[in-house]
Amino acid sequence: MHYRKRILKEIISAIEKNGTVQENIDLRKAISQLYKVWKFDATAKTIRNCFKRGGFSNQTDSSDSDDEDAILADLKEKWKPMEE
Repeated sequence: MHYRKRILKEIISAIEKNGTVQENIDLRKAISQLYKVWKFDATAKTIRNCFKRGGFSNQTDSSDSDDEDAILADLKEKWKPMEE
């Protein structure tokens, strides 16, 4: 959804500027937009919802920041042996 939103904004901007729109999106532009989505738009909630919709999670949307902190602390503990 975020990717499509960025692409549509780019198309609308191109139309407003000069009236011509590039028909195809090349791979470089697609990767650039996906990077921006990952960096700026993809929140923990977005990722959690994607996994939930894919059937990989049984958590509810009511989880709060305390749950996220606990999960993050658990991941950090699991990461420590890998760093050594």
